[in-house]
Amino acid sequence: MKVSFKHVLIALTFFLHQAAAQLPVAQQHAITLQRQMQLKHYSPRQVDDSLSSSVFNSFIKQLDPQQDLFLADEYKTITTFRYAIDDELNGSSWKFLDLATGLYRKVLARADSLIKVILQKPVDFSTDENIVFQKKTTPVFAKDIKELQQKWNRWFKYVMLSNATSIAAADSTNPSLKKVMTDNETVIREKIIKGQAKIFKELLDQESFSTEVKETFFNAITTSFDPHSNFFSPKQQEDFQSELSTEEYSFGFDISETKEGKIKIDMLIPGGPAWKTGDIHKEDEILQLQWKGKEPVDVSTISIDDVDEMLAKSNHDELLVKLKKPDGTIRTIALRKEKIETEEDIVKGFLLAGEKKVGYIALPDFYTQWEDEGGSGCANDVAKEIIKMKKENLDGLILDLRYNGGGSLYEALQLCGIFIDDGPLVGTKEKDGKLTFDKDPNRGTIYDGPLVLLVNNQSASASELVAAALQDYNRAVIVGSPTFGKATMQVVFPLDSNAKQDVKSLNGYVKITTGKLFRLNGETAQRNGVIPDVILPDAFDGLEYTEKFMPYVLPADTARKNNYYKQLAALPVAALKTNSQSRVTNNSYFADLIKSISKKKEERAAGKMIVPLKPEAFEKWNKEREALEDALDEEDSVENKLFVTDNYRMEKERLQNNAYAAELNKYTIESIQSDSYIQEAFSILIDLIKLQKK
Repeated sequence: MKVSFKHVLIALTFFLHQAAAQLPVAQQHAITLQRQMQLKHYSPRQVDDSLSSSVFNSFIKQLDPQQDLFLADEYKTITTFRYAIDDELNGSSWKFLDLATGLYRKVLARADSLIKVILQKPVDFSTDENIVFQKKTTPVFAKDIKELQQKWNRWFKYVMLSNATSIAAADSTNPSLKKVMTDNETVIREKIIKGQAKIFKELLDQESFSTEVKETFFNAITTSFDPHSNFFSPKQQEDFQSELSTEEYSFGFDISETKEGKIKIDMLIPGGPAWKTGDIHKEDEILQLQWKGKEPVDVSTISIDDVDEMLAKSNHDELLVKLKKPDGTIRTIALRKEKIETEEDIVKGFLLAGEKKVGYIALPDFYTQWEDEGGSGCANDVAKEIIKMKKENLDGLILDLRYNGGGSLYEALQLCGIFIDDGPLVGTKEKDGKLTFDKDPNRGTIYDGPLVLLVNNQSASASELVAAALQDYNRAVIVGSPTFGKATMQVVFPLDSNAKQDVKSLNGYVKITTGKLFRLNGETAQRNGVIPDVILPDAFDGLEYTEKFMPYVLPADTARKNNYYKQLAALPVAALKTNSQSRVTNNSYFADLIKSISKKKEERAAGKMIVPLKPEAFEKWNKEREALEDALDEEDSVENKLFVTDNYRMEKERLQNNAYAAELNKYTIESIQSDSYIQEAFSILIDLIKLQKK
C-alpha cells in the first residue's frame, strides 16, 4: 500500500503530541517556559550545559542563600545534575526537580529540629567568637552536623544581640548591652523560637511546598537569561500589576511599631475596609492575625516587617484581626481587601518659596491603570499638577525621580512630552535587530521653563529614559548620582505556548526581556546608567547595588545616532557644577556622607565583615556601625534657610476637607524641608535661572 508523506507527517505529529502529554505536568510547563524564553527573549541563550549550570547555581542559591541547610555531601549529590538540566528541558527524563524537592524538605526538617535543640537552653555568650559575613563566589557548605550546628549557633547569637541592642536603645537608663542580654535572654530566645517555628511551618506546608519549589526552579530558568526576566504565579502577577497601578488591594490601614515592640494601627484610609468596619481605630494594638484556613500568628513573636509581609499575602482571602483597644477590651474583626486608591502613588506638587518661587514634584512610580488606558496615569497626573502650580507664577521646577524604579514605557514617553515640544525620544531594538525611535506622542509642551531633574542610583528603567531624553535635548539639568543602569523592556506573557499576551493563565506567567532602549545619541543607559550633569554623593555609592553587579546582565552596546532630533541651546553645565561643588564641600551632611561612602567602599574591597559575638565587643562594634549609618541618613539636621515648603492654593482647599490626606501632607512637607538633595537642587535651579538671564 502506498503511504503519502502527508499522512506520515500527520501521524508523526500525533505521536509527538501524545508523547508530550505523557511527560510530567511540571516538565511540560518547564519545556513551555524555556521555549517561550527562546522565542521571545531579546538575547536568548542556547539550552545547553552552560545554561544548565546557570539554572542549577541560581536555584540552589534561592533555596539555601546562606548555606545553612545543605551539607557538603548532600550538595555534592545534586551537583550530578549540574549539566543535565538542559536535557530535561529538552524532553528527556525528569529527575532533578523531584530529587531537589525531596532533599530540600529533608534539610528544612533537619534545620527545624536542630534549631529547637540549640535554643532549648540559654545561649552562651562568654566565649570569644565571631560571625563573618562575606561575599562568596562559590557556595561553602558545612561538612557535618556539628559544623552546621556551630553555624546556626553563631547566627542566633548575632540575632539575639541585635534584639538586645533594640531593647537597650528604647531604655532611657542607657543600660549596657551585657546587662540587657542577661535580663532579657529568655524573652529574646523565646521570641526567636516562635518566629523560627512559624517560618519552618510555612516553608514545610504540605499543600504548597512542592509548588513553591517548582516556582523557584522556574524563576531560576528565567533569571539565567537576564535578571529582569521572571516567572510569576497567578497571585504574583496580580501583585506585580498592582505595584504599577494607582489602585491596589488593601485593608486600608497603616501600622507602626512602639519602642516596646508592639504593633499598632497608625492610620486609617477613609473609605477603606478597616474604616468601614467602624470598629478599628488609630492606636489599636494588633495581637493576632489569622488568614482563613491557616494557623493564627501571635504578632508579638514577629517583627513589623514580618507583619507587613503577612498582610500582603493574599488579595482575596479573609483575614481575622485580633485587636486590643486602648481601654483594654479585645475585638476580633474579619477583613477582606478592596481596591482603593494608592495615596502614595498619586502625584503631589509643592511650592518652595525662597529667593525664587520653585515648584517641586516627586514621582515615586511610572504607574498606570492596566485595564483602563483612559484612566489615571502618572504623566497625566504630573501635567495636571503643573497646570495648577503655574497659576502661582513659578520661576522654575524640580522633578524628583529618585527611588523611582520605573514602570510603564508609555507613561515615560508621555512625561517627556510635557517638557519637549516634538521629536523622537528613545530608540528601541527588539530581537530582530531593527532600531525604531518612539516619538513624543503629543505636540507642544505644558512647561517650558527652567527645569532640574533629580535622580539617584535607584532611579531605573523608565526614569532613566526620561533623564536621558531630557539630557539629550538639553531640556533639563540632571542632578544626583549615576542611575541604576536598566535599559531593557519587559513584556508579561501567560505560560501557555498558544495563548495571547492578555489571556489569563492558571499555569502562571513569564515576564520576558524583549528589547533594549537606546538614547538619541546612540548610547545606552544599560549597565552604566545616565551620568548626571551635576553629580552629588549618594549613600548607595558604597554598595554593589546597581545593574552592572547583577548576574547574567545584558551588555551595554551602541546603536546608530538619531540625526533628526533638534537640541535646544546648551545649558551652562560647567558653571553649575563649579558652584555646586563649592556648596557640597562646605555642607556638613555631604561631608559626613562622603566619609561614610569611603568606609563602605573599604569594607566592600575587603570582601567581608567580621562581627564579634560577646556583648561588650558587639556593643562597641555596633556603636561604630551606627555612627556610619547615621551619616547615611538622608534627614539633615542643618536648618534649611533656602526655602519654605508649602502647598499651592488649590491644594490647601482640598486638604481642608480630608484629614487623612492632610496628615500625610504634613509628613511630606517635613521631609522635603529637611532633604539636603532638594536643597542643593533648589540652589542649582536658582543658579540656572540667573545664568540663563545673563
